[in-house]
Amino acid sequence: MKTIETYLFDFDGTLVDSHDSLVEVFHGAYASVGVDVPEGYVLRLMRIPLIQGYEELGAPMTQEAMDIFEKNIRALLDAEFVLKLTKTYEDVLPALKKLKSKGKQLGIVTSNNVKHVKDVLRFLNFDEEMFDVIIGNDDTEKHKPNPEPIYKAMELLSLTDKSKICYVGDALDDKKAAINANVTPVLLDREGIYGSEDGIVITSLSEL
Repeated sequence: MKTIETYLFDFDGTLVDSHDSLVEVFHGAYASVGVDVPEGYVLRLMRIPLIQGYEELGAPMTQEAMDIFEKNIRALLDAEFVLKLTKTYEDVLPALKKLKSKGKQLGIVTSNNVKHVKDVLRFLNFDEEMFDVIIGNDDTEKHKPNPEPIYKAMELLSLTDKSKICYVGDALDDKKAAINANVTPVLLDREGIYGSEDGIVITSLSEL
């Protein structure tokens, strides 16, 4: 990883432990369209595109229902009690500070919305200036595993040499997005759930 100059990160499950907060978000939003989220299913919903989870759970596909669902997702993400359930991982800040001290560029590429990301960063006392770019789900028409969000980050950072960029995430769709964008994929597997995945697999950001 010595040649990497730009580190792009997924957000939920990678930089922040948002599982408990997203339990509230997903259960509340799906309840608003008459759908129960099975116990233990939130972790999967965190790691797949929103529309994929919506379809898997058999939520109503009418425009009215989808609008209600999206409205409630956004409202719950902005709720103070949800924000207070978000935590960070012990390895995150030391790893980011180490990379920054070496002159590396850092960015966030997430399927979450930028407002919520910035709210969480402030709540957890992150220095927002640590990140050179933050790309959220409102910034591109297509989302991971499509490479468009990574391309958008590259565009804003004026990056052209893909060999010097990596994308770090905790989901297989993160790895696929990196591969599709032709940047180095780094799969973060803190819990050892992925087994013998090919490529770079780490259990802590301290390994970067």
